[in-house]
Amino acid sequence: MQHTDFTIRKLTIQTLIVDKGSVTILVQDSGPGIPVGQLDRVFEPFFTTKSEGLGMGLVICRSIVQAHQGEISVTNNPDGGATFRVVLPMFRQGNV
Repeated sequence: MQHTDFTIRKLTIQTLIVDKGSVTILVQDSGPGIPVGQLDRVFEPFFTTKSEGLGMGLVICRSIVQAHQGEISVTNNPDGGATFRVVLPMFRQGNV
């Protein structure tokens, strides 16, 4: 049996209406964050830090968000973890 250290992690998801034209979705975790040198690369195809990773998850997320005329970004939190921000245009009848 393999011993695994458990750490308490927290995931917070928020939705905000920042202005009348868009909705912001924030996904924040309490993990170690993203090394500063890798922040600019996380949306690149095939970039991964995981030994079993494909490096396509965030690329696919970005393409879906952009297909809906939105934006996605990531920043490290001052107290640890990272926050992904997705901004999408507000749905209005006729704009789909």
